Amino acid sequence: MSEWRDLRREASFRGVPFWVDSDSVPVGRRTQLHEYPKRDQPMVEDMGRQTREYKFEGFVVGSDFIDQRDRLLEALDKPGPGELVHPWFGRLTVTAGKCELSHSRDELGMVRFNLAFIDGMLTFPVQRVNTRRQLAAHVPSLLERIKARFDAVMAKVDWARQQVNKVRRAISSAYAFAINFLKPLTSLAADLGAFVQSVINAPDALSASLLSDLASVERWFSGYGSTGSLQSSKSKADAIVALSTERAATDDPDIALIQAAVIGLVQDAAIVDLLLDMAEVPVASVQSVDQPAALSVQLEQQGATVEPGSVMDNGVPVADDILAARDAISEAMWVVAGESTPEHFGALSDARLALDRHLTEVARSGVWLRPYQPRAMVSSLVLAHQLYGDALRGAEIVSRNAIRHPGFVPAVELQVAKS
Repeated sequence: MSEWRDLRREASFRGVPFWVDSDSVPVGRRTQLHEYPKRDQPMVEDMGRQTREYKFEGFVVGSDFIDQRDRLLEALDKPGPGELVHPWFGRLTVTAGKCELSHSRDELGMVRFNLAFIDGMLTFPVQRVNTRRQLAAHVPSLLERIKARFDAVMAKVDWARQQVNKVRRAISSAYAFAINFLKPLTSLAADLGAFVQSVINAPDALSASLLSDLASVERWFSGYGSTGSLQSSKSKADAIVALSTERAATDDPDIALIQAAVIGLVQDAAIVDLLLDMAEVPVASVQSVDQPAALSVQLEQQGATVEPGSVMDNGVPVADDILAARDAISEAMWVVAGESTPEHFGALSDARLALDRHLTEVARSGVWLRPYQPRAMVSSLVLAHQLYGDALRGAEIVSRNAIRHPGFVPAVELQVAKS
C-alpha cells in the first residue's frame, strides 16, 4: 500500500493551485429528532446525507502572489461548477461558496483565503424539442405530394404513341440510380425492362408501391463513423444532385415528360429515404445546455455500447461530419424543389427546415475537429495518449486521417477531436 505522502495531492480549483494549512468537511447524515412525552426513546428521521462543504484555510505565496491571487479570484467568481483537486479526496466537481480573502502587513508576499466549496449541486431537467419526431412527422404529407406530382405528370402523356426503346433510353439513368440507392425497387422491377413496362403499363401502381415500401422499411442507426449512416446518406445526396444533370436529350415532348416524372419520382423517393434515415440519428445526451456529455457515456445514455478504440465511429457525433451531411442533403432537396410545383416546393421546404434543425442539434451535441501536426513521426497509440490520455483512441486518429500504418503517423497536419 502506498504511504500517505504518496496519496496527498496539491490543491487547486479550476486549475489554479493554492496551499492548504488545514481543511474540514461535515460528514454523516442529516437528521430530524422527534421527542414524544411519556416515551424514553425518540424517533430519528433520516433526511439524507449531510451536504458536503469542503472548507480550507489556505494561501498563495511567492513573488507573483498578486497574479496567483487574481487567478484564484477569477476562478472563484466564475459561475457554475468547477473541478476541485482536494489534497485527500482527489478530484471533485463542486461550486464555490462563500469565501473570504485577507491581506496582512506582517505577511508580505502572501494572501490568505478561507475557502468553501459545496458538493452535490442539484441539476434540473432541461426541456428540449424532439427534433427527430418533428422530422419524421413531415414524411406522410411529403409522400402524398410526391405521388400527386408523379400522377399528374404521367396523366398528360399520350401512351398510345410511345415506343419502348425511347422510354428505355430516357429512364435508364433513373433506374441505375434507384437500383443503387432505393433497395425496395428490386422487388418491384428486377431489371430495366421490367421497370420500363411498369412505367408504361402501371405508373400509378409503381409509384404507390415504391413509396409504400420505402416508408415501411425497418431502419436503425448504424453509427456516426465512416461506415455508418451519415456517410452513406451524404453519398446518396450527392447522387441525387448528379442525377439532375444526367438526363438523355430528347425532342419528343411526351418522352421528356416521362423522363422528368420518373427522375423526379426516384429523387423524391431518395429524399424520403434520407429523411427517414436522418430521423433515426440520435442527439447525444448532454450534461447541461452548453456542455456535451463525456465521450464514453453519451451513447451509453442512449442504450448503446461504445467499443474501445472507436469513440468517434460509434460513441459521439463529429460536428464537422454532421454538418457536411446536413448541407449535402439540404442541397439535394433544393435542387429537387427548384424543379417542382409550388405545392411540392412548400412540402420539401418544410421538411428541409426540420432536417436542418435536427442535424444542427445532433452537431451541437458532438465534438469538433481541430488541426494538429506532430513534430515527428509517431505511433498512433503514443499520439492518442499525448492528446487524450487514452491510447485506445489511436484507431480513431488512424481512421479519421486514412493513415496507412498505425505505427507510423507522419508529421503532417491531421484532423483530431478537440476533446
